[in-house]
Parts: sequence; C-alpha cells; structure tokens
Amino acid sequence: MAAQGGGLPRLLRARLAVSRLAFDARRPLLAVGVNLLDMVEGPPLVVDAARAAAYDDLLRDAVRGGGRIEYGLPHPRHEFLSYVIRRHGLLAHGSNLHDIEEFEPRPANEAGAIQLGVHAASDGIWPLYFATVARGRGRLVQANGCVHTGSGDRTRRWYFFAISTDPDDPASWTDGTVYLLPSGTFRRHRGQEWLSETPVRPLATLRVTPDDFPFLRSTAQLFWPETPGRIRRRFRRRHERRV
Repeated sequence: MAAQGGGLPRLLRARLAVSRLAFDARRPLLAVGVNLLDMVEGPPLVVDAARAAAYDDLLRDAVRGGGRIEYGLPHPRHEFLSYVIRRHGLLAHGSNLHDIEEFEPRPANEAGAIQLGVHAASDGIWPLYFATVARGRGRLVQANGCVHTGSGDRTRRWYFFAISTDPDDPASWTDGTVYLLPSGTFRRHRGQEWLSETPVRPLATLRVTPDDFPFLRSTAQLFWPETPGRIRRRFRRRHERRV
C-alpha cells in the first residue's frame, strides 16, 4: 500500500505491519488452491511459437531502433509484457510519464516504511496499474499486490488493486508508459517487486491506455485508513460481479 504525502501515525504503521505478517503467513496457501487473501487470479500465460516469435521480433526491433515499441499486434499488451519479462529476464516499471530516459533511486512510502531505490516488477500486469492510475489529483492512496505461485509454465499470478479515488470515474485513469528495464542491478525486495540502488536506463518503452489494464473494471475504491484485508475482500467481490 502506498500513500502520497508524509509518514503514517505509529498505531497505523503497527496495524499495517500486522496485516503484512498475516498476508505473508497466508500467501503460501495460494499454491495449494486455498485463497484466504481474497486475491484474484490473472489470465494464464500461454503463448504459442508463432506469437512468441512475433513478441521477440517486436522487442528486438524496438531495442535496435531507439527503444519505443510500436505495438501493432492484435494480442493484449499485458500478454506481450508478461512474455518478454519471463522470456528475456526483464523487469517493468509503470508511469504516467512518457519521456523518462533514466530512473534514479527515489524514496517510496510502503505502508509507512520508506524504501529508496528504482522500483520494478517481474510481472507484466502489475506495472499497468501504476502506468494508468492518474496522479496529480490531490492526495492519492493506492493498495495493490501481486503474488506468483509455481514456476515456468505452471506459474499462477494473483492480484488485488484499489485506489482512494473513484475507480468508475474516467478521470481516475490516464494513458501511461511501461518501461522495460535490464535486471542486472536489481535485487529482489519482496515477491515480484525489485529494487535497484543505482540509476537504470530503460531498454524499451510501451505506451498503454487504461483499457490495456485487465483489472480496470475490478479495481476497488479504498477508504483510508482501513485494513488491507477489507480492501482485498472488496476488490474480489467487485471483480466477481464484473466478470
């Protein structure tokens, strides 16, 4: 969970720390089909040889041609991102900004704990949330998470997403860019989240719109400060009504 603005009160930090411990204790159960976290499973990543070749060609041409991916394929952008991240060992960072030439380590407020670094994800859906949630509309609180279980072709991906603005208001969303980053300077921070303490230059960029985010209509509204468990339950119920 991330909040724009200053630090969090001590009692709230303690509540969030307890919630995180409970989350970590229940996370392994997802691997055996027990979903006590109220997360929602993402689409399976199944890419045949022809589609994989098209994705490889698109990435190669972008890297050789200045970095911008000219996406003209009929397949979802999240599938392309998920494939190249897994196949080529890349990481991704989503932003409303389209012209970042180099990422520098910056502080981020994560449930009251300040993490300094360049943040990126080893997942192709999670960065789309950060790319398309509109910032700059006053105080914004975000709650989100991504968990992978299994490995290789048996990987399953689980998510939850919420924002403090009205997710049904088009103004809560905007076009953005997903940056594909080399992973060499990154270390795993938590789950699918990675940190680099040194600046990172992107290899390629992909313009995206809110409709590219597959959980756009499932994203819940949060009412700060409430527990992450309550937020996840609202997200899951909203998703089940919308599918």
